[in-house]
Amino acid sequence: MDRLPDVLHGRLEQIAYPHIRARLQELRDDPRALLEYVNHLFLDTRDGQRRGFDLTCASALMAIRHDLMVQLGEMERLGRVPPLREPEFRIAGDPPASGYTPAPLPKHW
Repeated sequence: MDRLPDVLHGRLEQIAYPHIRARLQELRDDPRALLEYVNHLFLDTRDGQRRGFDLTCASALMAIRHDLMVQLGEMERLGRVPPLREPEFRIAGDPPASGYTPAPLPKHW
């Protein structure tokens, strides 16, 4: 059986919390448990006392979550098509590769 792509590759160093990095590495070979753990990280289980993640860490965790959901077929199960990732930066004004058209933000957003 072919091994699934490593969703942690290049992302662990973006996570500033050693205990989270260690747990992600422990669960690396169990995608279902890894997804459950990452999902749990985004829940407030501290009665409003959780501070949240910095943008770099949150982005890495969300990318891990997205890739795990695609690998495990969760997107199809939920009736969603996984969004296409933009392969590279693009010049402002160019249409996005995914076909997404940005909506204008409300005034004072």
